[in-house]
Parts: sequence; C-alpha cells; structure tokens
Amino acid sequence: MNALFVLSGLLGCYGFITPQDASRAMDRDQDGFDYRADCNDDDASIGADTIWYVDADGDGDGALNATGTVSCDDLSVNGFVLTNGDCNDADASISPTATEACNDIDDNCNGAVDESEECQGHNTDADGDGFTEDVDCDDTDADVYPNAPEVWYDGIDEDCLGDDDYDQDGDGFDAVDYGGEDCDDTVAAVNSSAEEICDDGIDNDCSGTENDADDADGDQYTECTGDCNDADPDVGPFAYDASCDGVDNDCDGEVDQHDDQDDDGVTTCDGDCDDHNANRYPGNPEVCNYLDDDCDGYEDNVTTDVDADGYNTCQDCDDDNPEIHPNAEEIVDDPYDSNCNGSLDT
Repeated sequence: MNALFVLSGLLGCYGFITPQDASRAMDRDQDGFDYRADCNDDDASIGADTIWYVDADGDGDGALNATGTVSCDDLSVNGFVLTNGDCNDADASISPTATEACNDIDDNCNGAVDESEECQGHNTDADGDGFTEDVDCDDTDADVYPNAPEVWYDGIDEDCLGDDDYDQDGDGFDAVDYGGEDCDDTVAAVNSSAEEICDDGIDNDCSGTENDADDADGDQYTECTGDCNDADPDVGPFAYDASCDGVDNDCDGEVDQHDDQDDDGVTTCDGDCDDHNANRYPGNPEVCNYLDDDCDGYEDNVTTDVDADGYNTCQDCDDDNPEIHPNAEEIVDDPYDSNCNGSLDT
C-alpha cells in the first residue's frame, strides 16, 4: 500500500496524523529503513540493499577503492565481502586487519611501511641505493644491491646473488686468467671437463687444441677422426667388417657389407660358404664333386635317383641299373662293379 495513500486515509478519517502513524506508514516492518530503501518492507530481518565487494585473496577485505555491487541478496556465499580496504587483494597476508611486519611492505594497508615500534632501527638503507640492509648484501656500498650490474673478476658480488665472481658462465670452473680451468668463461659448455665437439671451431675441453677428443677405446681413432664407436676397439675407420655381427665395424655407414670376391653375387654375410669359388653359393645346383655347392652344409646331396635304388646319382656308380649301388652284393665273374667300390668281383 502506498504510504501517501495511508496518510491521506488517516487525515480523511481523523483530520490529523501522529508521528508514530507516519513512521509506521513509511517503515511498515519498523526495521529502520523506509519502504523506498527497504528490500522487503514487510520483513524486519531484511533491510536496505547492500554494497558488496569482491575479495580475490579471501582475507575478508575487498580491494581498496574497488567499485562494489549493490544487491538485496546475501552475496557472501559467492565470496563477496562488505569492506574494501585491501591494498593488495592478491595477497591474503596483506589487509587492513593484518599485523605489520618488518619486511618493506605496507602489511596493514595504512599507507606506512614498517611503522611498528619493533621495526624501528631495522631495514635501514645506509648507502642510499634504495635497498635496505635486510636485502642489500653490502649496505655500505651504493653500487652493491639486488640485481645491480655485475662487474666480473673484481671480487665483489654487486648483484647480491652469491655467485662465484670468477666464474662468469656459472659452469663451476673459474676463468684461467684467475687461476681456474675455464678457457672461455662466457660459455658454460667450455671448460676443462667439457666433452670435445668435433669440427665446431672451439677448444671445448680447454686442452689447447681443437678436435682432440679422447680415444676412449685405445684403437688410435677418436670421434673427431672417424671412430663411430669409441667404446669398442674393434670398431674404427680401418677395421675389417667381416664378422657379420650387425655392426658397422669400419664406420663407413654400412653394416656387414663385404666384397663379393668371387663375383657370384653373394657375400659371406649373405651365406656364401666359399667366397673364392664362384660355383659355390646358396641356391646353386648341387653337383657330384665332393663339394657343398649350394652351401647347405652337405656335400653332393643331390636328389636325383634315376634307377630308384635308394642311392642318388652322386652315390650310385651306375644310376641306370638298380642292381648296382654301394650296398649291392658283388657278383663274381661279371663285368660290373656291383657294389661301387671301384673294383670288379671283390
């Protein structure tokens, strides 16, 4: 009901209105907020709309001077708060209710830094370089402070990093000019313990010579002189690649390659059992010559048995006569060598 309508009714009936009547008309639930500001003028537990602030760091205070959100709803369930005095809403340790610490930070957001009594006498900046003694590694020298330009080899830690002033590249080796073993103190990959890299134009291990890699396997060849496996003395540029072991023994980029010395198209690693005889290789037809012509491990193992007496052509001295073979009985006074022993009638 409109408050003016209520007032008009009262005046119409009685001709006057008391202050109490006016108050009830403007604030029906008597919660102290008139109907124009009350989010629910019939419920005394609900008052005027409220300004809420985002609390990004969850410390109970919103960001200083932040623009709030006006709402009749309770936004605290969404992480909003009713105050906005946090001067660093990204750090929960900093807020108007925080305790000031001696750390060069305005912890309690009152605009002063380290103003507590216990901080007095702490964190002075004696050399006036803008860094107090708690972070300045030498507060008597204005050229020394965190991240100051470092002057190498002067014995002073200008940037307060605690580095070795004679090891500019941080590889653990001091420069040779100052008694160390680093011949280039601007490159961390160059020092007395570095591995020599072939053909890069740099003396990586500071030996005084480029491309002088160690000969680890003692075969007189290093990685820089063509040894493709300096851990195996049987592998090197002039090793004989004859072992058929799946290794590039002679470092020519090919594995188990052998010359085909008899030009039969098959090398030793391909199965040639006699690379000096062009008539012996896998797949070659077996002939009767007391040799393993097909390299299968057996001599004269032909399969032809013309007379079907159980003996092949190489075993049978007359493969057209089934009565003649190595196990036949010799017949006396006949003109045949029946048992193929090379003699007649014995």
